[in-house]
Amino acid sequence: MIFTYKIADVVFSADIRYKNTYVTMQDYLAPNENAEFEIVITDEDLAQEKALSPYTLPDYAYESTAVYRKYIYIMLERYDAFFFHCSSIAVDNKAVMFTAKSGTGKSTHRNLWIKNFGDKVTVINDDKPIIRKIDGKFYVYGTPWQGKENLGSNVRVPAYALCFLSRSETNSIGPMDSLSVVAKMMNQIVRPKNPELMTKALDLLDGFLQQVTCYDLRVNMKDDAATVAYNGIFEVN
Repeated sequence: MIFTYKIADVVFSADIRYKNTYVTMQDYLAPNENAEFEIVITDEDLAQEKALSPYTLPDYAYESTAVYRKYIYIMLERYDAFFFHCSSIAVDNKAVMFTAKSGTGKSTHRNLWIKNFGDKVTVINDDKPIIRKIDGKFYVYGTPWQGKENLGSNVRVPAYALCFLSRSETNSIGPMDSLSVVAKMMNQIVRPKNPELMTKALDLLDGFLQQVTCYDLRVNMKDDAATVAYNGIFEVN
């Protein structure tokens, strides 16, 4: 069946076969709005996702990934938006993003913020938020693709800080140089094979990094790790 969705303030329709895909995306339904484009997933698209996956998954999981894959390229091409692999939270209407190699502890650190600051923290997306440039400013949006714990919100929050997370015996936070930031971010974004789209992605990335402050965040995953990070980002003395 064809359903209409609104993600990152863009309305589109998608032909959904599986109930689980529908459930995954249901918080973003926009049945009364006019779609700007349509996503159709073919048998060939599902076969491609199966071939790309290192795991054997239910068919609905391949469909969800196929919708995500088509959507991200349209958003990049038409709407100045890119996906970024990170855990993102909102604190006082400012988006703070945590990125790291898989298994480092992004979700654990995110939980420490919730434990320490409670309702002050909203999870935007725990895995695949979308970052979009609108009128020269960058915003972090929730999406239906929220990671293993399925945590996220259908919200838009101004981008504020980006933390590159690593493990350490002691907690510390400090600014990063631009060359280190670019190298690390390239491993966490979708990189199109199309040269023109890749150039656009790099231009957006450059603009994004000019608007957010980037930090080297080293944590031991104890409770005070979130406090150290918060104080460093929001300059609390």
